Amino acid sequence: MRVLVVLLTALFLSCQTKHDGFVINGQIEGVEDSTLVILYDVEQQMNIYSAFSKNGKFVLQGNVEQPTGYWLRCGNEYANIQVENLEMTFTSPIENMNINCKITGGEEQRLQNKLQELQRPYDVAYLAAYDSLVGEKYATEEEKRQLIDRFNTAQAASQQIYIDFGKRHADSYLGLDIIYRNRQSIARDSLITLFEGLPPSLKTASNAEGLRVFLYEEIAAEGKPFIDFNAKTLDEKNFMLSSLRGKHIYLSFWSAGCGPCRMENKFFSENFERVPEDLAIVSFSLDKGVTAWVKASEQDSILWHNVSDLKGGSGKVKTQYGVQAMPTSFLIDKNGTIIKKFVGFDPQTDIIDELVKTIDESHEKNSETV
Repeated sequence: MRVLVVLLTALFLSCQTKHDGFVINGQIEGVEDSTLVILYDVEQQMNIYSAFSKNGKFVLQGNVEQPTGYWLRCGNEYANIQVENLEMTFTSPIENMNINCKITGGEEQRLQNKLQELQRPYDVAYLAAYDSLVGEKYATEEEKRQLIDRFNTAQAASQQIYIDFGKRHADSYLGLDIIYRNRQSIARDSLITLFEGLPPSLKTASNAEGLRVFLYEEIAAEGKPFIDFNAKTLDEKNFMLSSLRGKHIYLSFWSAGCGPCRMENKFFSENFERVPEDLAIVSFSLDKGVTAWVKASEQDSILWHNVSDLKGGSGKVKTQYGVQAMPTSFLIDKNGTIIKKFVGFDPQTDIIDELVKTIDESHEKNSETV
């Protein structure tokens, strides 16, 4: 079984009109002094800004290039927040922050609040069912089955509300983000209509470019030829995937903040001598900043092809390869055909043995069809 798929400085103040940065004045009831509060980028799986609490209060300051959805994390709790370069407030008890928080901000946060209100009854229902299942608060297997059904039904309803809300508010950054994240579950004709109807102010957003690539350019899939790309190495040399044609290729998409990705890197570095000579490993970093990429590469002792376009979560290469969780990897044969797509990293599985086995099985299958 495959396992899926983690501070720091900032600047300035603002008011309710657009400014050079944002400030979030927050208070969380029930936290001790010096508790770390974090703005977490879900796409990059990285902590972006942080502050420590005092008397339950905290201040987060920074800057965003465009209105951006983050998690505000405290301990094991989180809440969705739409950050814009203006003054915002955040209040919540520590328990179930994502349901109980109250946030003020700009237009994007107003939409987030509206979405949260629509989802709340279903979120409360599936969280209650989840707590009962984890705490084994059932007397019979039938009661357990009912809890599982309740959890699945409520979670599915909440997710559908989320997608429908994005489609209704496609003229917002929040709506566009929802559409992009769920692009594979929205009917193609609906997706085209939504994309073509985007206002000019959103057409230049990174998620809009990602949608364009998804809709109108080739997408990688098992059984199809790999999609070539041009990227940069850490020493800024050009790299093309086609330069490895004639070898088997293991192409893995990762980032510095992705824990399972880092585990996979370290496994390869510790067992690199076992990698067959005709198998080339290519690690494609989805980091937007070169500093994080360099530091993680050094820490993980990456000895193989290590490249990036530094476009982050909605870059063209990432979108063409359908990456929606990290790590996502592709095994490509010597003829350039994608043999298998992998999602996640299982520390209980020897990935080198698994790749060799998959290559051998592919050879046998091809021999049978000749």
